[in-house]
Amino acid sequence: MLDKACKGYPRKLDVEINGVWPLDILIPKFLTLSDHPSPKMRAHAISCLSYFVPIGSQSLLTHIDTFIACLFKHASDKDPSVQRHVRQSLVLLLESRPDRLIPEMANVAEYMLHFTKNKNKNVALEACEFWLTFTFTRDPNLTAQLRPLLPKVAPVLLDCMVYSEDDLLRLDGEADNVVVPDKETDIEPHYYGGKARESDHEGGDGQPKEKRVGAYGEGLGGEDDEDHDDDSADETSTKWNLRECAAATFDNLAVRFGQDLLSVSLEPLKSRLRSEDWLSRESGILALGAMAKGMHP
Repeated sequence: MLDKACKGYPRKLDVEINGVWPLDILIPKFLTLSDHPSPKMRAHAISCLSYFVPIGSQSLLTHIDTFIACLFKHASDKDPSVQRHVRQSLVLLLESRPDRLIPEMANVAEYMLHFTKNKNKNVALEACEFWLTFTFTRDPNLTAQLRPLLPKVAPVLLDCMVYSEDDLLRLDGEADNVVVPDKETDIEPHYYGGKARESDHEGGDGQPKEKRVGAYGEGLGGEDDEDHDDDSADETSTKWNLRECAAATFDNLAVRFGQDLLSVSLEPLKSRLRSEDWLSRESGILALGAMAKGMHP
């Protein structure tokens, strides 16, 4: 119940009541519970803490170093749910407080790269969101951190762009439904490129909007997000997958690094385009399109 309250109404919990800030009490409790013997309790504790990252809760910021140490401690937790919340928290920290991750960025990057290669597509998508968030950074210090990672990141993203079995099954299902009238949401334009994703992050003045897409494609931001429509969220989640996330990330990298990305991607792309496997060739064409769009706005 407390986990749901933290998730649904983080701003309403971050208030002062009779001179007391409840989160000043809850945050230390959650940090203590992150070491609980029960993996379920550990997962809930880290999950609750993560919900206060996007809103910039001062109660959490007071303990931010302890929270980051907690995430590194449980990065290799044996429980998949705990690991999932650790990855989500790192993505949210990268988006909201990247300065706190810079000292450990090399370790964080290797950790996320490992999971981006995971055979479980949901796990890989969670990790790929980290790289997508990374590409939106305007911090020159973070850009400097990302550039030397390109030779490792680019090939992994290319692998993520290959249609999975689930993708192919979904395509077959769409073909079977060709005679069924489309819903309005089915015919909305789909944007996989960096510019489209960036429009979700920026307002007309180039500054971040309150309502943004964060880790795993969920909406982040202002109070309006607290009264979200669960059905709408489920519908959106079916549109966003690993292939699309990787393509959007590749596009953003092309915008940011241009020739540097081309240099590390050229040989892998040539190999894919010459492959006898049509799935590999198709992913190469997708990557070329993303790169061309990013390098030539």
